[in-house]
Amino acid sequence: MSDVKAYVKRVAALVEQSLDRVMEKESAYPQSIHGVMRYSVFAGGKRIRPALMMAAFEACGGRFGDEKVLLAGAAFEMLHTFSLIHDDLPCMDDDDFRRGKPTAHRAFGEATAVLGGDALCIFAFECLSRTGRIDIIEETAKALGTRGMIGGQVVDVESEGRAVDRATVDFIHTNKTAAFIRAAVRCGVLFAGAPVSAVDRLTSYGNAIGLAFQIVDDILDEEGTTEQLGKDAGSDREKGKATYPAVVGMEESKRCAEHLIEQAHGDIAFLADKGRMLGELADYIRTRIN
Repeated sequence: MSDVKAYVKRVAALVEQSLDRVMEKESAYPQSIHGVMRYSVFAGGKRIRPALMMAAFEACGGRFGDEKVLLAGAAFEMLHTFSLIHDDLPCMDDDDFRRGKPTAHRAFGEATAVLGGDALCIFAFECLSRTGRIDIIEETAKALGTRGMIGGQVVDVESEGRAVDRATVDFIHTNKTAAFIRAAVRCGVLFAGAPVSAVDRLTSYGNAIGLAFQIVDDILDEEGTTEQLGKDAGSDREKGKATYPAVVGMEESKRCAEHLIEQAHGDIAFLADKGRMLGELADYIRTRIN
């Protein structure tokens, strides 16, 4: 896995440079809002979504390090962080730690955390507008809306503490998590100007690894430690969350994740060697610790 880890680190370094360049410094007035934005964005994280975007872009003929793709990748990290800030709030999951640090509302207060998440979401779309690509903006917005992340989060909240079926868990995971990962892949493909046939196959790839990513998260919440995860282990079970292990059991959850990763490999087989990094990223998701 050394190649894929090195690739993810290369993309992460470039994306973090973009983030540092475009975001207001902590000293900019009002300092509290810019402080919580930077605290949350630079709290850690592997930057998987920008790595997937760049790998899809390269697989379809783009050149590594393209400035517009990096700017979009930075915007995706801001949007991902916005979702985490809000997900951690007392009215949602009420979590105390994220990536081994106090959550934004614990460090800055609930009101500032809410506004910090809002500000990241808004500024991310300002950054996306700088790419000059309406299709990228539309793709991202759809992945976040009521037919994407927000829709999945609503059903997640409504399902807490209730007995749900697999279809409900699939809806939550496909929309809350997979939609945004799929959008990262699709944006890379769109930036490269790939034909519709490639867009369709890589859309299927993105959906498969996105769903696998969340199933692995569910498994890690049960089997991982707080130190490994950077957040409270076992919190899903304690809160009565709708997860794969809760609905189908641990062994079936692992089989489902394996099947999805294999499906993802099949989706990109047409790319041959050009899709090597996308294949390695799929395997990386399968074997990640946190």
